[in-house]
Amino acid sequence: MKPIIFWLTVSSDLLLLSSLIGTLVIPKFRAWPPPYQNSWQFYYNWTLFIIAFLGIFLLGIYDWNSFILNHWFRLIIGGILLISGFFLAFWAVKAISIHDSLGLEGELITKGVYNYSRNPEYIGDLILFLGYSLLTNSWMVMITDTGLALWFFLAPFTEEPWLQERYGEEYEKYIEQVPRFM
Repeated sequence: MKPIIFWLTVSSDLLLLSSLIGTLVIPKFRAWPPPYQNSWQFYYNWTLFIIAFLGIFLLGIYDWNSFILNHWFRLIIGGILLISGFFLAFWAVKAISIHDSLGLEGELITKGVYNYSRNPEYIGDLILFLGYSLLTNSWMVMITDTGLALWFFLAPFTEEPWLQERYGEEYEKYIEQVPRFM
């Protein structure tokens, strides 16, 4: 069962990454962000994300402690990172709404946590994944988390041209004042 979950999760990661890279290379393709809720892009991305997130969670259970970080201190650091990342991502989603967080068009939010980073939800997710990797000490989780981490790192590069199209000068000013990540 563990190899099947691993390869399904890796495949989901690779499909998400390849469509994101496709969007960067051929902007008219635009798999992310999705143009609207009932588009193939919306269902494609969110189906793959659900598979990847569920796979990573299950791999953490099935492949627990299979890597070299056997020291108990990893549990404390991993737990702190996991909880911190969760709360940062939650705060960011709360600030922009679930609708906008799904990649759908909404209003431009520049206040609160978005006053410090243009992508605080992605930063929170990255911290959460790092914490889960440390906590589970699973080589399978570390590999699959790396795939999603790359997606969260590249996603802003596909979103920014789309945001510039929609919000124009307001977004240009925002870019000048607030860093992409930190």
